[in-house]
Amino acid sequence: MGEKRGDRMHETLRPLIHKAPVTGLRVHVGRAGLCLGDAAQALMMDDGSVGIMAEVKRPFLGVVPRRRQMILGTLGPAASRILRPEIDLGRPLRLRIVGLTPEHLAGPDGPEVHISAWGSPGPGS
Repeated sequence: MGEKRGDRMHETLRPLIHKAPVTGLRVHVGRAGLCLGDAAQALMMDDGSVGIMAEVKRPFLGVVPRRRQMILGTLGPAASRILRPEIDLGRPLRLRIVGLTPEHLAGPDGPEVHISAWGSPGPGS
């Protein structure tokens, strides 16, 4: 069980996904201002896949620095199968960016973003 601190219970998180690629990238990785260890969120997409959202740099009018939440891309079928039940049940998840390859360093496979996911143990875990 968790340890009582204030009015909330804090549970020990367990690793769900050690490292999974984000596919169909919708951002320029080199300009997004992403860093290893940045927080991300998982959300259900209309097509049933799991989307990954994080805070990225998006300058206003090309000059004024501004950060906003954007969908980076989606997880593949195997990673989506792991996270979908957690999202559907509303269990807390902690996602972090654990791998980045910007466009200028990418090989023929293109830029990459990888995430890890941790969640609360469910009943019977």
